[in-house]
Amino acid sequence: MNLIPWVLVVPSALAAEPLSTPAENARWRQVFDGVAADCKLVRDDTEGERLALVDRAAYTWARSGPHGGTYGAVYVWTDRGNAESVACFWRYPSAEGKLAVVHELHSLSPVPLQSEGVGLDSWKPQAGLKRQPLKDAPIPASTAAGRMQQMRTVCRDFSDHSVGAGDDRTELRLLPQPLYRDQSTNPDVVDGALFAFVCSVGADPEVFLKLEALNTADGPRWHYIAGRFSHMNLFVNYQDQEVWRALRDSENPISHNADHTYRVFHQPFDQTRLPPSRVE
Repeated sequence: MNLIPWVLVVPSALAAEPLSTPAENARWRQVFDGVAADCKLVRDDTEGERLALVDRAAYTWARSGPHGGTYGAVYVWTDRGNAESVACFWRYPSAEGKLAVVHELHSLSPVPLQSEGVGLDSWKPQAGLKRQPLKDAPIPASTAAGRMQQMRTVCRDFSDHSVGAGDDRTELRLLPQPLYRDQSTNPDVVDGALFAFVCSVGADPEVFLKLEALNTADGPRWHYIAGRFSHMNLFVNYQDQEVWRALRDSENPISHNADHTYRVFHQPFDQTRLPPSRVE
């Protein structure tokens, strides 16, 4: 997830401005917790049952800049213990210091999702994400610990990079820990975990990678999906071969991708609505 185009490039003197304090960030996490709790996400193949929001942020990040910089938190929603959607909510100060909360959302579900909540009427996923088999991957191990080790090894076979409007290339870095480990009660899903590749500045996610061991006619097999979380052009390689890309064009603009499984928008925020400071 990179800053969206209305974010201005600031002089280096301003970029060195200190980040918000931990206490200030804790107050913003309360705001983001409330935004996430207000999101209603439902799979099309259920009777209106809401996806379950994991009870705390899976990841937080910060980026330096004017007016305290940006600060965000990533949340995960699940179905039967499996990650089905991921979102980041983050504070964005304009050049004048006016604040907005940016909503950046991506479906991870194999079926379309329905959404309700503040601003979510504009997010209408039109498809599910198809799981792709992992070539040359080992047979999923018989133990949870063994499968986690396999997922860590498989992740190292992926490499991601972004390319900006000026053809500047940035290598993305895999976070060492998954953002969420599946706790599946779905008989079709043996195991899985959600990983993130981040940029070098601010450590905000740019690409999500979900690995899953799925039951097939040939027994359990490893599969993957990738999800865009950036306005940049994105490229994912597996074993040095490109397997996924997301390019900006008329059908894949900054605000969403072609099937609307990705969506980003921002809501103005009155800073007086921040909760009072608390001691953590």
